Formats: sequence, C-alpha cells, structure tokens
Amino acid sequence: MYRRNGGQPIRDAIKRAGLSIPRLAARTKEIDPDDRGLSQALVGFYVSDGASGRESVSTRTAELMAAGLDSPIEELFGDQPDPPSIQVS
Repeated sequence: MYRRNGGQPIRDAIKRAGLSIPRLAARTKEIDPDDRGLSQALVGFYVSDGASGRESVSTRTAELMAAGLDSPIEELFGDQPDPPSIQVS
C-alpha cells in the first residue's frame, strides 16, 4: 500500500481527530490485538512531508493508522503510488 498525496490526508485526519504523533502511536497500541501498535517514529515517517517521509506502507500499518484515526483506509492509503506531480517553473 502507499500513502496518498504525500501523507496530506493523514495529516488532515490527525488534525481533525485532535491528535499528535505520540497520541496516535499510543492509540494504535490500544487497538492492536497483538498489543504492539506502531512506534512514534514509524507514525512520523508516514506523517512527514519532508525527506524522511515514506510512501510505501504495510497493510498492517495502514490498518492500524486508519483505525487509530477513525478514518476509512481508502481515504489515507491506496494500492498504487500517486503519480508524480508536475512542477512548472
């Protein structure tokens, strides 16, 4: 799976939910049947719009993030990477 639009939908969902990266990471642990959840660092990689941002995401990670944000997974992640945007100079 891949994050949509460089992670913007994830950032928007975090803001709507009134969460921070640490709180979202904690929520993923609360809802994970294995009680592992996601680390703050991993959540940060998918939230980041900078050089550390990661595009590809495991299905488990996408499911936990979407559940933690109470958002449809399709809103945050897709099966294909987004096409590159064209920059006009």
